[in-house]
Amino acid sequence: MGSQETKALEGPLGGFLRARRRQVHPHQQDLVPGGPRQVAGLRRDEVAMLAAISTDYYVRLEQGRERHPSRAVLDGLSTALLLDRAASRYLRELAADDGTDADNGADPDRLAAVRPLLAALTVPAILVDRRLDVIAANALGDVLHEGLEHRDNYARMVFLSPGATEFFVDWPDLARCLVATLRAGAPSEANSGRSTRLVGELAVASDVFSTAWADHDVYEKALDRKRFRHPLAGTLVFDQHVLELPDSDGHRIWAYHPADAATDAALLRLGSLATLTEPTPRTADHR
Repeated sequence: MGSQETKALEGPLGGFLRARRRQVHPHQQDLVPGGPRQVAGLRRDEVAMLAAISTDYYVRLEQGRERHPSRAVLDGLSTALLLDRAASRYLRELAADDGTDADNGADPDRLAAVRPLLAALTVPAILVDRRLDVIAANALGDVLHEGLEHRDNYARMVFLSPGATEFFVDWPDLARCLVATLRAGAPSEANSGRSTRLVGELAVASDVFSTAWADHDVYEKALDRKRFRHPLAGTLVFDQHVLELPDSDGHRIWAYHPADAATDAALLRLGSLATLTEPTPRTADHR
């Protein structure tokens, strides 16, 4: 069987297991490396031993011939592959995926109720979904990203906007973080045509995205430090708070709180450019 056929068969669960075992070095699990290895990381039999399952069963998981392991097996794999909490949850969601189309979206009434909250916030704030589509933004959220293109989706904005690498001061770190955040929302989006097209578009346009996506890293942010080089206000430093909305199919509010006095003062100046009334609704790109 050729490599392309193998990848097609393995599916999201097998692809994740394969990528993550290559990131674990034997010494991290107190194993003797032995002679030269064909690939970096752990061998299949080593993962199986550490997870307390048979090598044959692990091979079937990685090849996509077994797709729904038990919780005990998943816990063993998380330990073997040194997965953190976010990656372990991602693994469980991959194993629970029943293959149906998950592109159902959130309750429109639920999202409509969030917009007045965004408008009331006195810091920049945006509402994003699992695909990082920007569903809505308050006025300060709009002016914070002034001058950037592709603002319908945060990943497209970061990877495709001509000025993004200058605007986002820590662009390389942000780029990898964003890819891992996008993958964290992927289990429920695995059969969504929109998600597939988004990943394909970004992978073709950006080698950084393509490389990071192949690493299968997963990240669920709660609090991050973000720095912007704004065309009107100069360098801005924020603590980005991530607030997940219950019963909303993974929608989150990203709120940017000034991290220093200079940013606080600059935000007041930016506020004069924004009318703090209703947040701006967005129409995501449905290509």
